[in-house]
Amino acid sequence: MAPLVYVFLFGAIARDTFGGPLLPPDHQPFIVGGQDAPEAYAPYMAALIFGGRVLSHWCGGSIISKSLILTAAHCVEPFELDDGTLSNSLHGRVGSNQWNSGGTIIHFKDHHMHPKWDSNNIKNDVAVLELTKDVILSKTLAIIRLSFELMEENEECFVAGWGRTGPRIEGTIINLQPTPDSLQILYMNTLAHKPCQTLMQAVSSGRAPNIDEHVEVCTFHSRGHGMCHGDSGSALVRRSTREQAGLVSWGYSCALGAPDVHVSLSGTDIKNFVKGFLHRSD
Repeated sequence: MAPLVYVFLFGAIARDTFGGPLLPPDHQPFIVGGQDAPEAYAPYMAALIFGGRVLSHWCGGSIISKSLILTAAHCVEPFELDDGTLSNSLHGRVGSNQWNSGGTIIHFKDHHMHPKWDSNNIKNDVAVLELTKDVILSKTLAIIRLSFELMEENEECFVAGWGRTGPRIEGTIINLQPTPDSLQILYMNTLAHKPCQTLMQAVSSGRAPNIDEHVEVCTFHSRGHGMCHGDSGSALVRRSTREQAGLVSWGYSCALGAPDVHVSLSGTDIKNFVKGFLHRSD
């Protein structure tokens, strides 16, 4: 009998390949094997949080204009109400390395998921959030430049995020570590499509969604280093130019030896979708 394999959307949604819930309701999202990010190292980062008196970290996002946040579609979809509006329980914090203090709280007046977002195959996993008012730029709050050029194999890159810091395995039980308050950062390299696909099929016993090299890009550091719950939507950044070339989307387990899969901004449909909002906000 084939082992049960889990597909992880690196936000707060995580379901196994049979559609059943994976995580307990108290899960909170961290980069595994990373390090504390220096103050203002990633001033473009937005923490997407939810709740009222008790707040929880949900996903990451990036500031792409004074009025727009770029994130993953699967981070936004659970907050979409029946009438098509966005629940006001989802909001954010910018200008701080801590998801739960400092900086500025932001609210959203509208949301836009990619029209070809496919939740079954996890494709076109991108969304844009419109702010109720423009952010005020500073040393700790800045717009990230976007790169719509294809990332090549073995490019140096990094992700900053507030996802879980890793799994702790006890027998057959996987316990996720708690969410640290401070922004984490992990440096890694892109992985070519073919070895990424091969690794994913191996760890999933052939049940992983196909990786589309036109809209997705893989990264890999090593076992014990990678994305985890809560990192979804965080920017994948080229080290050479410090431009955002993608965003965290999905993977298998948390840093247990499989690559991480990101949306690639170079995909034609994704590029046109994002550029359309940038032109509107100019």
